[in-house]
Amino acid sequence: MEGMKKHSITLTLGQIVTGGVIGLVGGWVCLFIFENFIWQVLLGDRVNHGFWVGLFLLISLLITYGVVIVGASVGIRFVSQKFGIDIPLKPLCSGAFLGPPAVVGLLALLNVPWEIFGKPNLILALLIPVLKTLAYIISLPMRGWVSVGLPVEIWYVLAVPIGAIVGYRLELSLSAHDIAMIG
Repeated sequence: MEGMKKHSITLTLGQIVTGGVIGLVGGWVCLFIFENFIWQVLLGDRVNHGFWVGLFLLISLLITYGVVIVGASVGIRFVSQKFGIDIPLKPLCSGAFLGPPAVVGLLALLNVPWEIFGKPNLILALLIPVLKTLAYIISLPMRGWVSVGLPVEIWYVLAVPIGAIVGYRLELSLSAHDIAMIG
């Protein structure tokens, strides 16, 4: 049991490190290509209308995000195969896609303007203190990280592989639950 737990921890850490590094390198390569080649050389001063700039920026963002997601997922899959586990790419990409928005949600919980709910009626007067407490507890790791002064970007780098692992394990547990319900 002890060896299996150590094996699982090593696999998970290897997946996070490999997925994070490959995703980060893929993002840097895309950033370099878009900034130094496409935006400066190909587009240059030719495109200066707001719509076209926004469209090319959206395309750049989508391609970069896609490269990061797929790169991290392929890295995680590669590490898993080295441990003798074959993971499908689809649940990895689905989970990796949702990792960074989860970080955005955690960052949003740091400074929720509770006064936007206006003058509290009875339900809000009871509900807002509970929501404040939950938001504080959920965002506690992020609060500690920010208060120490560490860069928040590290959370984004780690969110992609961690989200991929959670996505895969969630789909694995859901499919096991479906099998149990059928049988």
